[in-house]
Amino acid sequence: MRPGAYPWRNHANAWRPVHIHYSLFGQGFAQRLITQMYFPGDPLLPLDPIFNCIPDAAARNRLVAAFDLDVTQPDHALGYRFDIVLRGRDATPMENTP
Repeated sequence: MRPGAYPWRNHANAWRPVHIHYSLFGQGFAQRLITQMYFPGDPLLPLDPIFNCIPDAAARNRLVAAFDLDVTQPDHALGYRFDIVLRGRDATPMENTP
C-alpha cells in the first residue's frame, strides 16, 4: 500500500514526501533501529529536511525503493524492492534508539 504525502508544518507549505517507516527490533525491545523508505521520483524528496539530513547522496539513495515489475501483481498492485542492510559500507541509514 502506497501512502500519501502529508503536511507537517515545520515551515509554510511544508509536506513530507511519500514514505513508510520501518522499525526493526533485535533480541529485545531495547535493541531498535528505525528507518524510512521513500518512493522513486517523488518531487518532494529534494525539499525534505529529514531525507536531506543524510550528507552522503549514495546513502540517501539507499532509502529510495526501486520499482520492480517482477514483484508487481498484475491488475492489483505495483511492486517495489527495498533491501535493508544492517552493516557495512552499504548499510541502510538508520536512527538508533536506546
